[in-house]
Amino acid sequence: MSVSVKDAQVTILVEVDGEIHLAAMEKEKYEAVTFLAKNSVVGVIPTGKSQADLNEFLNYRG
Repeated sequence: MSVSVKDAQVTILVEVDGEIHLAAMEKEKYEAVTFLAKNSVVGVIPTGKSQADLNEFLNYRG
């Protein structure tokens, strides 16, 4: 099964001292990382979770 990531959202997580954090970036740098991430994907693994589920798990209220 093939999945297109062209319109996908990229969420960047950073692990610091064993704790997971959401990363904040300047728009231009985020766009560059998003481009690289999407063009590097060779497969995706469904988790059954949404962005809202991830935000809740990380206790992010932004």
